[in-house]
Amino acid sequence: MLRVQDLFKRYQAQAGEPAGGVFGVTFEVKKGEMFTLLGPSGCGKTTTLRCIAGLETPDTGSISLDNEVMFDGASDKIVQMYDRDIGMVFQSYAIWPHMTVFENAAYPLRVSRRKKYTREDIEKSVDHVLEMVGLLKFKRRSATQLSGGQQQRLALARALVREPKLLLLDEPLSNLDAQLREQMRAELKRIQLEWGVTTIYVTHDQAEAMAISDRIAVLDHGLMVQLGTPDEIYELPRSEFVANFIGRTNMFRGQCINVAEAGSMGTVRSEIGDVRCHFPAKLGAGENVSFVVRPENIQLRDVNGGPAGDNVVEGKITNRVYLGEIAEYSIDLDGKFQLLVRAPPGNGAKAGDRVRAYLPPEKTIAIFS
Repeated sequence: MLRVQDLFKRYQAQAGEPAGGVFGVTFEVKKGEMFTLLGPSGCGKTTTLRCIAGLETPDTGSISLDNEVMFDGASDKIVQMYDRDIGMVFQSYAIWPHMTVFENAAYPLRVSRRKKYTREDIEKSVDHVLEMVGLLKFKRRSATQLSGGQQQRLALARALVREPKLLLLDEPLSNLDAQLREQMRAELKRIQLEWGVTTIYVTHDQAEAMAISDRIAVLDHGLMVQLGTPDEIYELPRSEFVANFIGRTNMFRGQCINVAEAGSMGTVRSEIGDVRCHFPAKLGAGENVSFVVRPENIQLRDVNGGPAGDNVVEGKITNRVYLGEIAEYSIDLDGKFQLLVRAPPGNGAKAGDRVRAYLPPEKTIAIFS
């Protein structure tokens, strides 16, 4: 449905120094997919979205929507924002306070340049989309009388009423409180699935991205550093940045002992000893490497449970935090390193105990340093 190829958009500060942008971003979005651009503030995700919408003009690259070129730097072709079949929800919602709920949702149909709508067409389309987002009973109400969550749904209805080929969502939940954000996250995914609209979602919230996305593109300093499903991004990070940005993790550094092919097991001589790891990419003997293991994948063992064995480290529990269905342990490894472990709380381990921690090789992921 959407193809973004080698997209460049560089901003300049007043002094002429580079001030961010995107540098060679390339990806495709499938029809009906919920595709998320994820990264910290200033990474280029909103710039990418605004280029797709036509709100920014890229320096170079190309953007195609449903096989129609929207922008091509080589031929200087630009399709104007209002001629792109795209709906967009902004972070601030941009609800018109002087209009009713109905008139807010109907506005894109009234000003459409692509098609003329009759009064009956508008009434039918708006009622349908308002019912979809649960606002039909409020359609004669002033938009200013809606709650934050209702305004967010109204902004979504207004973006969907023209049945666009592509829906763009720019951090639409960031202004809501935590509980309402979780509710609206599920609501957005439900509506997107029922409507079947291809969607690009921009967020800096990792949990939000993991919960609603079919695929995620992680951006950092204007570069796309990894693209994959939520499972792939979390379980097989390709860089230290991705490993640290997506969830919590333990990271150690060392050197690859032997040549490791992509998808194979290999050994890293590290700060905590020789550790068997899974290698998503090929690495040669002697190369510097990091490895990461998620806290929930580490297994706690009793120090009196026999020989230590491979991928086992020993240390002292310095802190235990009870989180309900899970307990979080901080383990001091002989005063040099800290290991974070999450385990079921009923295992009897407590602060002050010496324990062994087993790092399963298949869950211990080697990445380039």
